[in-house]
Amino acid sequence: MSPVASRLVTSALTVALLWGVGGAAAGAVVAAVVTPRLLNHEPPPSRTRLLAGCAAATGLALALLAARFVGIELLAFSCVAAIGIAASAIDLIERRLPSQVLLPCYTLLIGLLLIEAVRTAAPGSFTRAVSAGSAVAGVYLAVALASRGGLGAGDVKLGGLLGIALGWQGWPVVLAGILLAWTAAATTVLIRRRASSVADATIPMGPFLVIGAVLALTTVS
Repeated sequence: MSPVASRLVTSALTVALLWGVGGAAAGAVVAAVVTPRLLNHEPPPSRTRLLAGCAAATGLALALLAARFVGIELLAFSCVAAIGIAASAIDLIERRLPSQVLLPCYTLLIGLLLIEAVRTAAPGSFTRAVSAGSAVAGVYLAVALASRGGLGAGDVKLGGLLGIALGWQGWPVVLAGILLAWTAAATTVLIRRRASSVADATIPMGPFLVIGAVLALTTVS
């Protein structure tokens, strides 16, 4: 590797690390200040576990995104990942995804992507993103209605939000995000059923939807 290429790699890794550290700090702050206010019931017994989990998940997600994206794209996807992780923490505790954080994120994400579409003269990417979000939300709504509780309204909203982010990158990324999320969820259900011998081993879908989206955004071209 040439000295110039080596410096570029080192610089990119440094940016990713710093962005991840900032994400970890933001995740901890959100878990400490915002998450308790969104809970309908008392905060979980282990506050330390909540803070550590949100900080680690947000830091890792933002570091991965910073290794792949820059500028407005990085800001947009990082906001979605951070908000998705915060919402997923609620989902893990109370099995629901709060609209209070998901719905404002739609405005934020669409606004940032619209700015990027104008800046880069890429209206097709913006149109595809909105179409993908609508398509994913529609499919998840159909699944929610058909499964009678298998998916909730929050999963539909989160799915649509993540669909917009994935759609900005392309339809293969949308498909990859969905497949990764549902494969991970199905595998977890099978493991839980085998371990606990419980036929109805349901799980919150929010964390898997976020994981699938982040992995698809950072690994699929």
